[in-house]
Order: sequence, then C-alpha cells, then structure tokens
Amino acid sequence: MGKGSRNREVRIADQEAVTNGGMKLSKKQLIKQQEQKEKTKKIITMVATIAILVAVIVGVVVVSLNKTPKLEGNISATSEKYEIDNAMMAYFLYSQYNTFVNNNYYYLNAYGLNPSISLKYQNTPGSNTSWFTYFMNSAKVQVNELVAMASEAQAKGVSLDEKEVEEIDHYLSDMAASVKKDGYRNLDKYLAAVYTAGVTEGAVRKCLLLQELASKYYEQLLDTEEFTYTDEEMEKYVKDNPESFYKFDYVYYDFTPTFLKPGTTDDEKKAAIEDAKKKAEEFIAKVTDEASFKNLIVELEKAAEEEAKATDTTSAATGTGDEKEKTDEDYLKNFIKKGEAYKASTDFGKWAFDDERKTGDFDVIELTTTKKVDGKDVTEVTGYAVYFLTQAKYRDDYATKDVRHILFTKNTYGSDAAAKAKAEEILAEFNKGDKTAEAFGELAKKYTEDSNGDEGGLYENVLKDYMVTEFNDWMYNEKREVGDVEIVKTTYGYHIMYHVGDGEIAWKLSAESYLEQEDYEEYLKALEKTYPVTYDNAKLATIP
Repeated sequence: MGKGSRNREVRIADQEAVTNGGMKLSKKQLIKQQEQKEKTKKIITMVATIAILVAVIVGVVVVSLNKTPKLEGNISATSEKYEIDNAMMAYFLYSQYNTFVNNNYYYLNAYGLNPSISLKYQNTPGSNTSWFTYFMNSAKVQVNELVAMASEAQAKGVSLDEKEVEEIDHYLSDMAASVKKDGYRNLDKYLAAVYTAGVTEGAVRKCLLLQELASKYYEQLLDTEEFTYTDEEMEKYVKDNPESFYKFDYVYYDFTPTFLKPGTTDDEKKAAIEDAKKKAEEFIAKVTDEASFKNLIVELEKAAEEEAKATDTTSAATGTGDEKEKTDEDYLKNFIKKGEAYKASTDFGKWAFDDERKTGDFDVIELTTTKKVDGKDVTEVTGYAVYFLTQAKYRDDYATKDVRHILFTKNTYGSDAAAKAKAEEILAEFNKGDKTAEAFGELAKKYTEDSNGDEGGLYENVLKDYMVTEFNDWMYNEKREVGDVEIVKTTYGYHIMYHVGDGEIAWKLSAESYLEQEDYEEYLKALEKTYPVTYDNAKLATIP
C-alpha cells in the first residue's frame, strides 16, 4: 500500500478549523474528526507544522517584564540522550497555544481565554488549572514523544543527512529575510513576538532538528512489517469498529409535537404524542417507493407553509410579491441525508444498520430522550419519525486517485492572467516532450508553488471531496484516463493537472490509518518508558 503522502500537509485542500471544546483530543479522536477530508494523513502529535512560524498569528500573549529571564541554556527537561532548555520548551508551549488560538479564535471568550493577558493569570473553564499549565502539559506530551522517537532513531543508527539539515537552515534563512521586510530587526525579534521573549533562532533550529529526526524515524517505522496489515486484518478492524467506516443515505420526516404553551398537562402531552404517532403511521401507509415518500413530504411542507401564511397577518403587507416559486427540491432539501455515520446509540441507528436492512426499506421509528429523574435514567417518548433508506449501509469502496499537478499563482506572477499564461507556457513545454509522468514531475519540481514540489507534484490516494471542488471534480471525472493533462483553475490559481491513475481503496486507507495509530500508541508508550524525560517544574515556571 502506497504511503508516500503520509504526512504531507495538503495546502490546496479546504481546511476546516478544529474546535475541541478546550480539551486535548486523543489521536483516535483526531482521526475520526477529520476522517472525510484527511484519511490519508497520519495524525500524530510528534509532527508539528513548521508553517506555524509563517502563519498570521491571530493572538499572541504579550507580557511586559522589567527583566526577561534567560531561557537559552536554562535546562528544564533531561533524558538519556537529550537536554532541552526553557527556550525550546517555550517554543513547544506557544506552538500549542498559537495553534489552539488559530483553530478556536471565535470561541476564545467561551473558553475564558484572553490573548492579551498572561496565560498564568487565566484558568481553563471550570478548573483551577491555568492556561499556562494546560499548554505546558500539552508541550510535555509532545516533547516526551519527540525525545522518545529521536532517541530510538539514534539507537537504530538513523540520523538526518546533510540535505535535510540544510533544508532547515535554508528555511530559517529565508524566514529571517522575510521578516525583515515586515519591519522586524531580526528573526529573534519576530520569534519573540510569535512565541515569547527568549525564544531564539538557535532554539527553534534545535526544535526543528528534533522534530525532523523523530518524523524521519516515524516514517521508517511505518514501513516495517510491524505496521503493515493484510486485507483480512483490515476487514476485521472494520467489523469490530463499524462506527468508523459505515454510513447510509436516507430521507426522513418527523412528527414531533412541541409543548410551548405554558401549563400544558401530562395528559395533553400524551395526547399530542399519540397524535404524532397516528400521523406518522398514516404517512407510512401511503408509501410505496422513494418517489411516493418524497411526494408526501412535499405535500405536507406545502400545507404547513400555506397554514403559516394564513395565520401570519403581516405576510401580505411585508411580502414583495416577486418571491421565487419553490420547487419540490427546495421543500425536500432539509430532509435528505447522505453519508450519515453509524448511529448505534439510537433506535433509528439500530434499525438502519440491522444486517437485514436493505435499500428501499422504510418504517416509523419512535423518537426518545433520556433524562435523570431522582438519580435514575428515564426514557421518554418525544415523537415519531418516518425514514426511507435510499442506500443501505455502505463503506467507501471506491478507488482513490493519484495525481500530479503544478501550481501557478497570481501572487508570484503579478496577475491572474500572467499566472494562466505561465501555466499555458509550461504545458506547451511538456507537450513537446515525451509526455510521461516522470517528465511532468521534473517540471513540477522546477515550477510548482505547492509544498510537494520535491515529490514532483504528486499526491497519492486522494479521497473524494478532499481537494477544492475544481481539483476534485477533474480527478474524479468518470471519463478521466491515465495520462490526461489539462489546466484547471481553482481559488488558489492555475494547476496543470496530470492524471496518474487509481490509488488504494478508500476504506482500506482509513482502516490502515486506525491500525497504525493504535499500534503506534502502544509502541510509543513502551518507548517513553525506555527514554523517560525528567522536568524541572520550578525552572519551567519561569518561562514568561
């Protein structure tokens, strides 16, 4: 199974902010959270994104001190093979913080986190734990993993080669030149603003070297037999964890009474529930197929709309008279669900995922809620709903796609037209040659503005809807053939696309990812016992 794009950050994909409610998610939870868009990425805390250094930080804690404590050389974490000082620990701590702020910017007030106040003087919600301690604990988890993996890399004779070290040095040099253009006197001043005073270029370099070595060993580890799985092992994992793989499509309509009238009695509620049940049963008795199910929904929605208009005395006065007439699709859109996840905890989920269930099945399902009464769980009926399975449970059995591309942006070429012209020029150059994937890859290494230039613009095992729409639609066009080349415009610029062919089956990528992650966690747990890190909390507390 191809693992070439294991940790690649796909720059052109639509990335969604991850809101974790203020709590650190487990690796398995992270995988589940991003399953649809990032199944091909292996989520591990060890691989920190270097790009955070050049991102626009939306919130940075600024602490004014008469005397900033010296961070470099103040060793606060030690292990058998590594010593880590406060400057490095501050880098890891504020990397955790900056990522959290970027991902949860609009929810910071709810978390009680104010970027303009020191983390030491703010507590996490409902606790006596300061945000400084919270992010320091997250940093320790990251450092424990990095040190364990890098130490084992050394023990196994794995090291960074000259080119890998040069790449980090060139990266820092380029950054230093860039921040001067932005008004910073030097890179250290920029790092102090992004992280905290005392975080220097030298400290960041040590951190990046540590991360790179740990990442390199991780990559090699996943290519060993211990982390390679047979189809039978993956099938078993799917069977044991259906909630992570199976989904279904359906249409529904609910009959749920609302009890908004003050003083509604229990008898009135009971009568309303019985009426909802009667309406649901009358509905389902008229169903013969999917079309009839949808037609009944449209009829009910139109009737409800007419009733609302009749009782709304202001509608005639406020309406413009030129509202667009609704179509059946407009009435149905809120009741059609596709790709819904396994729901083992609900009566509907149990019904939908029954082994006997098939496409075209329909039924009335009781809706319930559970609440505490005198310390005991009491289940209460809240209404009824009708369901029609338009596709019974399934998993992603489609083949993913392998594609190469070369990206040209207006930021580089000055205008949209210039970027397009450059793309056309390079496409013409490609068409004059032997038109092979390898030849395309060489052009990608030379011209692409995406982050995978070193891989010849190659993305392997790309899932449906992972890339931006135009990119995705080109790859998954059913008429697409190996060797097809074309220019595609997206919000990122112009892409010369080269279709390499089919990749792995989608569900297998997900199963492999889960298995790797679970086995890695066990491996790491043992490794961290072999290479423990000891922290000097008194020294850590002096970090601003």
